[in-house]
Amino acid sequence: MAAAGARTPGQLTAWASAPAAKSIGGQVTLLAAALAAAAAVGLTAQASGSAIERPDQPTRCGDRVHATTVRLERDLSVVWLHLPNPVRAEITSGRADTEAWPPSCSTRVLADRLGRSNKIIRIVALLRAAVAHYRFGRPAAVAVALYLTAAAIAAGYDGGRWFAVVATAGFWPWDDGARLLPAVIGVVNAWALWQILRGPASPRAGVLPREVVWLRRLLYADVAGDLLLWELLDNVSDVAEYAASWAVWTATMFLLVRALAGVSARFRIIALGLGLTGVLAAALRPFVEVPLLTASLLAAMATLGCKAMIIAGQGRDGRFSAVTVAIGWTALLVPQVYSLLQAGRVTFDGLSLAVHALDGLIVVWAARTAHELAAPRPGVAAPGGTRTPRLLAAAVVVLVLPITVVGAERDARLTYTAADASCRDRLRPAAGLGPAERRRSFLCLARGETFAADTMFPEDLADQRILAYGGQLCALPGDRERHALHKRAGGTADTIELAAALEYLCPGIVARQNADAHRRQAERDRQEAAWKAEANARCADPWPGVRARRQGTAAYMLSEGGGYAVFDDRDDSAAEPGDIYGGDGEAADIFDAIEDGFIDAAGSSAAIVTYEENSAMCLTVKAFDSAPRLRLTGWDQVVEVGIASRSGRLVVPTYPKGGDSGAAGPLPGLAVAGPGHYRLRVHARTLPWDENDPDAPLEEHLLVVYPGRSTDKVVYRPPG
Repeated sequence: MAAAGARTPGQLTAWASAPAAKSIGGQVTLLAAALAAAAAVGLTAQASGSAIERPDQPTRCGDRVHATTVRLERDLSVVWLHLPNPVRAEITSGRADTEAWPPSCSTRVLADRLGRSNKIIRIVALLRAAVAHYRFGRPAAVAVALYLTAAAIAAGYDGGRWFAVVATAGFWPWDDGARLLPAVIGVVNAWALWQILRGPASPRAGVLPREVVWLRRLLYADVAGDLLLWELLDNVSDVAEYAASWAVWTATMFLLVRALAGVSARFRIIALGLGLTGVLAAALRPFVEVPLLTASLLAAMATLGCKAMIIAGQGRDGRFSAVTVAIGWTALLVPQVYSLLQAGRVTFDGLSLAVHALDGLIVVWAARTAHELAAPRPGVAAPGGTRTPRLLAAAVVVLVLPITVVGAERDARLTYTAADASCRDRLRPAAGLGPAERRRSFLCLARGETFAADTMFPEDLADQRILAYGGQLCALPGDRERHALHKRAGGTADTIELAAALEYLCPGIVARQNADAHRRQAERDRQEAAWKAEANARCADPWPGVRARRQGTAAYMLSEGGGYAVFDDRDDSAAEPGDIYGGDGEAADIFDAIEDGFIDAAGSSAAIVTYEENSAMCLTVKAFDSAPRLRLTGWDQVVEVGIASRSGRLVVPTYPKGGDSGAAGPLPGLAVAGPGHYRLRVHARTLPWDENDPDAPLEEHLLVVYPGRSTDKVVYRPPG
């Protein structure tokens, strides 16, 4: 291990002398190798303790000192110019002192330690030189170290669940234990963070042209915007974010094309033409009636062509390195090629995430471009002129100002854009609003999602077309006609949602719709009342000769499966009073009644089985103060059970609105003695089918209730 530790510094210095080390990739590799070498030397020193290096053959002390001096001159020549002045002064002073030592002095131990220290000095010097080579190298190195430390902590915390999120600094769509791809993306992010924060290399140029100074400021502003500012601005106003990002790009593009050296005037004209075409398409999109896809495609293709020409021009400009140009091409072309190959498919596989990470290299390209503009290489002068600021200001005003003058609630946001969910919170009642405000409110709802999780109108439908459809919908007489037209327009919304949106475009439609709904409901109520009256008219008291304290007869509408209940509807001890479908263990159960063949009673409820279902039967109830005489003639089944009333009520459910089971007419309460125990005698029989009245009931029941404490079940007449 000691031999390996001794060879490593020599290998590092040899690599540092190679031309490849001057590139960014070479510097990153050199830094990694230096860290590994430092670890190897530390382990070697720890293993050997304080042992003194012994030469194979006796040597004079002066020879060892001279050898150390030679190694310093040879190995540190690569990084000598990058060392801080205090370090260089200390090394020079040490050389002078060692040269004065006598040849036969007894300082061999000190020389041996100095020779060993040289190895560590070289490694530390390489690291310090790499950091000191850039203006903000130290804070950038700290930021990268903090980022890598956070990723390392995330890898060991909670089983590494958060490692992918921290390493990629973004969304990771699955938790499958993937570690290699997030680690690679994390390394790319760390490298990108270093490239952005390190600043320009030293030495910097003395005085830059004013045009280049403003260009560097705009590039840094674009970098800050892509990383954070545009997202924050979008939370305040998407119109402001849209205008600011395009304004910065317009100014940056204009100055960057002019600053390129080594390209012809025709090259600049074509690049500016493409860039301005993209800006014009973006600026005029809110005001020109063109499909969304056409405007977006024009702006994207023109801007892409302009960026491609700028990167190509950088390859001819001596100030920009080949690494910067390669980063620009990678960030520009790889995502475009990948999107074409995907052909509209949305995937979240590893390749898509890697391409997304490469797409972020455009920020690195912008940062490196700004860095390298600070140090023009010899013989390259950035073109400039006194007219540039005025031309730039004019271009920004003409191309971008129309975007900024559009308010946050105007067509720039609503035309061809996705819905803003927050606009619903700012809506006010339609009454009292002006026409323009009503149109904006209508578009807010028309662009939003409906209960069906889709937009009310297609996203690629222009605002003007939506307003035109809205006018046609307002002119239609009824909901059905409006729903049909809305469906032909490609929209999805129910009647209530559509009417709520149209209320802003044509006030009064909701009132008219409500009036129509009330009229329709009144008609349905009238028809239901007539139907109930007709059904009740078919039923008569089967025991008219006996008058009870309370009694009543009505048609009872049976639902699927048949059956009905008698229960205390105010019994607080029951979870759901009247629920006979196994909802409460202390209540009657219709399934137990089916097993019994007729009835089940428990607590304050009873469940009775019927022969018929999905039809009407006749039901008569009679409540007595005492037990009436038994009547069996004419009935197929007669059974008596005990039932309790805790609240003083026993009822048969009535037919509810929108329901499917219950009495079609009013029936009285059966607990005539208030809270207590009662006996329930149930009579049942089938009725013959009447060919002259096919809707006549085919079953009839008679319920007799009177006070009684017995809970026994008595079968007076079993089924025949």
